[in-house]
Amino acid sequence: MLSSITWLDILGCLRGVIAFAFVLLAPGYCLAWACDLLGFRRRPAHEQLPWAVALSFGVMTIASVLLGKYVSLSAVCCLALLCGAFSLALVAARILSRPATPDQSRLAPRTLRLATAVAAAFILFVIAELVDIGIGPHLYLSFTVFDHALRTAFVDSVLRTGVPPANPLFWPGHAASMRYYYFWYVLTAAAARLAAATSRQAMIASVVWAGFGLAAIVALYCRHFLAPPQKQPRRWSRLALALALLAVTGLDILPAMRKAVLHLPTDPDMDWWSATQVTSWLDSLLWVPHHIAGLVCCLLGFLLVWISQGSPASPRTASDRALCAIIAGLSFAGAFGLSSWVALAFALVMPAWIAWVLVSERASRPRIPVLLFAGLVAVVALLPYLAELRHAPSIVSSSNHQSASDPAEDPALSPPAAPAANNGLHLLRFGVRYMIDPNTMRSVPGFAALERSRPPVEHALAALILLLPGYFVELGFYGLVLVLALAVALKRLRNPASNPPRNAAPDNPAPHEPAPDEADRTALALTCASLFLATFLRSTVIANNDFGMRSVLIAQFFLLLLAVRWFEGAFGNPSPSLRRVMLSMLWIGVAGTAYQALALRLFLPAEDRLGRPAVAGLAEEAMALRLGFDQMDRRISKDAVIQFDTDQPSDYFRFAQIMQARRQIASALPDCPAAFGGDASACVPVEQDVARLFAPTPLSAADARALCRSLGVNYLVATRWDATWRYPLNWVWTLPVAFNSNDLRILDCTAPTR
Repeated sequence: MLSSITWLDILGCLRGVIAFAFVLLAPGYCLAWACDLLGFRRRPAHEQLPWAVALSFGVMTIASVLLGKYVSLSAVCCLALLCGAFSLALVAARILSRPATPDQSRLAPRTLRLATAVAAAFILFVIAELVDIGIGPHLYLSFTVFDHALRTAFVDSVLRTGVPPANPLFWPGHAASMRYYYFWYVLTAAAARLAAATSRQAMIASVVWAGFGLAAIVALYCRHFLAPPQKQPRRWSRLALALALLAVTGLDILPAMRKAVLHLPTDPDMDWWSATQVTSWLDSLLWVPHHIAGLVCCLLGFLLVWISQGSPASPRTASDRALCAIIAGLSFAGAFGLSSWVALAFALVMPAWIAWVLVSERASRPRIPVLLFAGLVAVVALLPYLAELRHAPSIVSSSNHQSASDPAEDPALSPPAAPAANNGLHLLRFGVRYMIDPNTMRSVPGFAALERSRPPVEHALAALILLLPGYFVELGFYGLVLVLALAVALKRLRNPASNPPRNAAPDNPAPHEPAPDEADRTALALTCASLFLATFLRSTVIANNDFGMRSVLIAQFFLLLLAVRWFEGAFGNPSPSLRRVMLSMLWIGVAGTAYQALALRLFLPAEDRLGRPAVAGLAEEAMALRLGFDQMDRRISKDAVIQFDTDQPSDYFRFAQIMQARRQIASALPDCPAAFGGDASACVPVEQDVARLFAPTPLSAADARALCRSLGVNYLVATRWDATWRYPLNWVWTLPVAFNSNDLRILDCTAPTR
């Protein structure tokens, strides 16, 4: 039977989902209505909804950060409530003043019921996938705790310290402002406060709304970017088809099946087979919703630039174009603080698009000034955040540093590691993407000798050779779509006389050779530019190539649109054998997504039940921590600084502590956590003091208090799984107790011993 803890979390998540409607739905609706953006007031409700969601992502993000920085988080909540009240009033007035037409009365209820059912199913799926499941004395965590633990701490820091938040993982005697991109956590904190939810519950709710944002931008691109289909699919509308394709990933399940057949250790995340993974849509949503939100903002900005041109029959006015540019610029600015890697990649793709337009797309040239003006607006809106980054203390780069999305330190549970980055002063450097571990080429004649003489050359050459098979597995169905789109484009380049005029209507296309379309060409160009960047540029901040993993999201999105066009026959009629191959790869991709969802939910509980060394006892300790920290919330100030033992059997135990703490931590990780904010030069003394506190030797209460004063810590947390628990004369048993159970003790190290 589920614990009451889980039911309370589920209710908190549902409250968070509702609260997010005030943050990421109502503001966009109010803005679009006030500006009558692109005739918003006259659009039917099913068109207004995706615009409202996407515009909220684009504008509310930067507005919340600036308002939170210069006023307070409470002001952000007030703005969201005002927008919510105004939106409800507008919707009520619309319903009362404009009765549905006969066509709408037949279609609206059916469409509304279907949309509501899909949205409800997605909400329940996300909660079931991510919520901590309590059964008896055990609390079973989702494997996404690796990322969610730190992101939950960031949300909690916004709630406690405001904007910009303090780094909750590092306390060198004072608060250290975060330099990590934190905009998503400001939005999540506002929803948490509105819903009276915990930071963990709000973080889960944010995943739901990242999915809603992705669905909204897909709907807008299907309607306003892609050309009208020449023929409708028999069973699926364009939007339904596009949303369904989000459940399709590559052929990643095949490496997972290979490991199972060979009885090799199973990856907890299916995507970990690759050194630099192309993450499935499901995986990105569950692990890194802020990167999806950043992608939504970038895509909204580009869509507004695209729409700003209008059509020959209905050109845009100068005021419409200016409004599109301003909102696009604000959206680009928000994207940079949501996901710097996605925004940086998009900023690098845009010059390539401009060059391509100048060379071959005369019809799109009027869009270039709008894009440039939007870029200027983005820079101006980002100036306060850029000033924070400029004045942030420098950090010491380390090739061994692990980011928030890094895997466990247990080699059996980690993805293949890419060779260490050449860390320096630059964020990016040239380097071939490591799709498959280059070390697999050592057995090929000549590679072993080349590695001994010139290792960098050997790694680059091996990575280059392994690119094609790596992308074949990672992209799967979408890879074949890309090949077909490129083949059609190259055929038309070789035989331009066969192309109809670009402005001609495709009423009578030649058999098996549909007329080319500007949107299709643009999608293909943006896909290729994004793939080129993701393949030959890599980030250097840490060993993991975060830029490569996140920048490829741009290509994935436009490949999704090209896949829709393939189903609509835009690339000609495929042969029966090719169609069977593509549909087979599509269903393998669906099976991979289903397998991935099950693995992320069940991996830690299964490993715990099997008694694996890195996981054994995790569920029991997680429950003890949850119960103890819930009591701590009632007895200890939220401003207190705490410290627990970072020397744990694996990162699972560390992240369980971080996720439950909801307080400032002096040092949350065994490696210096100053990468998220703070001066790394202060790490060594902090780490030494923490190590002395929790060393497996007796330490008196007086010595513990002295170390607490040095660290600026108010409370120490000890569990029966810590080495310090074993010594009866240790500070664990002599310091004043704030909370005590059979498994956990929270000690006040500032008060004198009574």
